[in-house]
Amino acid sequence: MVMDEHLIINLRVADTRYPLRVKRQEEEMYRRAADEIDYKLGQYRNYFTGDSSHSLRNMDYMAMTAIQAVAEKVEQQLRAESFEVKVKNLTKELDDYLKGTVK
Repeated sequence: MVMDEHLIINLRVADTRYPLRVKRQEEEMYRRAADEIDYKLGQYRNYFTGDSSHSLRNMDYMAMTAIQAVAEKVEQQLRAESFEVKVKNLTKELDDYLKGTVK
């Protein structure tokens, strides 16, 4: 009998349950992500309550959380790209050096 690679998990974010079909090996990642989102939502609710003319809704807090998550991802991508450029430059420098000494 072949075991299904996927399973349905229930994630709770902002007091709402979201059933999600995920690969078994990714279950923990999704559970941690949901926990992190819920934690960040709580932080935003505590820090930003809105004012009397504009009270914030769950959607506002979700948007703030999404912006923060994507900004963190972009920061990591930029760091990785910078690291990649540095490695390429060092590799070229090493190649040039070795070509110059191996004549």
